[in-house]
Amino acid sequence: MLLTCDNCQTIFRVNDQAIAPEGQHVRCSVCEHVWHISRPQPDAPETSTSLFDVVRRLRTVGIILLVLVVSSTGLFALRGPITASLPGLIPSFQLVGLSIRPDLNILEVRNLNAVYQGNVLRIRGELANLDSLPAHASALNVTVLNQRGERLATERIRPEDSIIAPAQPTSFFVQIEVEAASDAQVIVTPIDDGLLNGQ
Repeated sequence: MLLTCDNCQTIFRVNDQAIAPEGQHVRCSVCEHVWHISRPQPDAPETSTSLFDVVRRLRTVGIILLVLVVSSTGLFALRGPITASLPGLIPSFQLVGLSIRPDLNILEVRNLNAVYQGNVLRIRGELANLDSLPAHASALNVTVLNQRGERLATERIRPEDSIIAPAQPTSFFVQIEVEAASDAQVIVTPIDDGLLNGQ
C-alpha cells in the first residue's frame, strides 16, 4: 500500500502485512513526522444489487419466457401445416401429447361426378385444400341416397394423396355396387378419422 506523510507529502510504499492488525504509529524518514495508520480492510464482496440490475435481469428472463410462449403457441396452432410440410415431425408432436388431425375447415369436396352403369355407381371428385399452407387430407364419407332420401349405401374412402399442397386438390374415386341408383343422390363429406396412410 502507499502511505503519504501528512506533513511533507512524501509517499512511501509499505507492505500491508507489515502493519499491525489494530494499526500502529509510523514516523516519516524525511521530516520525522509521526502519525497513526491502519491496515487496509479487504474489499467486501458486493452483496447489494441495485434495482436497475434486478430489473435488467428480470427483463431478460421475461423476454426469454415470452419467446418460449410465442414459439410454443405457434407450434401448437400451426402443428397441422408444419407436419404436413415436414411429416417426420409427426412423432415428435405425438410424443408430447399433441394430436395431428386434418383440419376440416379448410377442406372442400369439388367436381363431384357420379356415373351409374349396370349395378355399379362410379364416383369421382376432388378434395381441395383451401388454405395457403400444406394440409393433411381427410378420409371421406360417401353416402348414396335414393329419391325418397333413404340410404342405399355408405362407404368410407381415402383420397389419392395424404398431403394436399396449398390451394390444390387431390383426386378420389370409388365404385359402389348398389341397385336402383340411376337417380341416386351422392353426398361426399370430409371426416376427421385421423391421419391417412399410417401417419
